[in-house]
Amino acid sequence: MNTTVSYRVARVYLGKQYMTFTYEELRNLAYIMYMFQNQMTYIATMTDVMAYIDTAHSSSTYVEPSSTADKSINYYQLFEELQSELTV
Repeated sequence: MNTTVSYRVARVYLGKQYMTFTYEELRNLAYIMYMFQNQMTYIATMTDVMAYIDTAHSSSTYVEPSSTADKSINYYQLFEELQSELTV
């Protein structure tokens, strides 16, 4: 990436071709990438969450997730929310 400070733009090169972005555009892209990362994490953990829901929805006490389940999910909070939905 090449920056031209006097014009407040940045050039991103791929081989001999490049795209020019303003700093505001780069800021917006960075925000979008953060949302994209969160969405990809959600998609990747979907199977673990569905497997946990299948196991935990019929239990009255907290069920530990499988050892291969993704650790980025707060399973205790998920269990509490499942219980509150079932009691309503």
